[in-house]
Amino acid sequence: MIFKPKMAASRVRDGEPLSIVSKIWPNKFQAQCESRSEPTSTQWIKRADTERLREIFMKYASVEVKGEKYMSYSDFIRKYLGMLPEENHNEETLRLLGNVVDTTKDGKISFTEFQAFEALLSLPDAMYELAFQLFDTNGTGAVSYDEFEQVLSHTTLHQYIPFDFKTDFVNLHFGRDKRREVSYAEFTQILHDFHEEHALQAFRRFDVDHTGFITPLQFYDILTSLKSHLLTPAVKENVVAVTCRAKGSKVAGSDKAHKVSFPYFTAFISLLNNMELVKKVYLVTTGGNKKATLTKEELLHECQYYTQLTPLEVDILFQLVDVLGQQGRVSWKELDALAPLDIEKMPFSQQSIKVRGRNTEQPGLSN
Repeated sequence: MIFKPKMAASRVRDGEPLSIVSKIWPNKFQAQCESRSEPTSTQWIKRADTERLREIFMKYASVEVKGEKYMSYSDFIRKYLGMLPEENHNEETLRLLGNVVDTTKDGKISFTEFQAFEALLSLPDAMYELAFQLFDTNGTGAVSYDEFEQVLSHTTLHQYIPFDFKTDFVNLHFGRDKRREVSYAEFTQILHDFHEEHALQAFRRFDVDHTGFITPLQFYDILTSLKSHLLTPAVKENVVAVTCRAKGSKVAGSDKAHKVSFPYFTAFISLLNNMELVKKVYLVTTGGNKKATLTKEELLHECQYYTQLTPLEVDILFQLVDVLGQQGRVSWKELDALAPLDIEKMPFSQQSIKVRGRNTEQPGLSN
């Protein structure tokens, strides 16, 4: 299997490739299938043929040192991946992205490193591996506080909603003196928790009067900026409408418009994170019948066996379902429209892509 990463439909602007912390980078890579067979079921894909991979490498390698060919960072990122096409692209962005593949950190990419990158994309935890290599800028096998801050500070997310590094979150992970380095396993948890911490900081930033409320538009800004990977078109288009219609969203004693409370804020995000679990609960309740519909009471009854799902999250689910036109009942169709996880676009899915009998190139996700 030859991996030919493709850019999303929308071109990456200055600094945007580093939005990997929002889980965008991995979704830009899709396998280009070279097989012409038609399997009847999902197959474990094979690694690329070495000679075929070398042929592709040599096509883009423009640097020669002592008779050995290498890719420059520009060869790999701009020519091969098609990222940063602008002539006035950000050089620091180019360096950080190229550094992910350049494991020896010598400023150029050998065929061995190119081959190792192809292998990395087929790992079950490819998303986290890519992120770790991005943050481990000096290649020591651990991430320091300085590396963590350097990469995050270069993202557009930080530029729009700055992350506060002077918090207990950072101190607990890197120590008060910022001298502790974290391993790969620890980093995966930090990256996971970082998204939640950044969202909480964003809520506090917008809640200038410390009332515990923000406006629906501010909530929308946070979701589209920090949680875009959780938003399907159905959710994105209806966030403001749902929050304005939600019961209890109007601030008591206020003549202002509806507001989003902090509990509603956390429940909404938690629901989006748990949509795959909601789908499993639905299938259990309906006995696997995807054509069946459930009332809120029926789904809530089954959810009592799953502590990850709260009554407020179920309320929000049905608020979203209602704006989709299903008044009071939910079916598989609505759950599928709301669930952010697209298995075929996740990195680990590259181990089990279905070959459809001809060469295919699937576009990545746009920002």
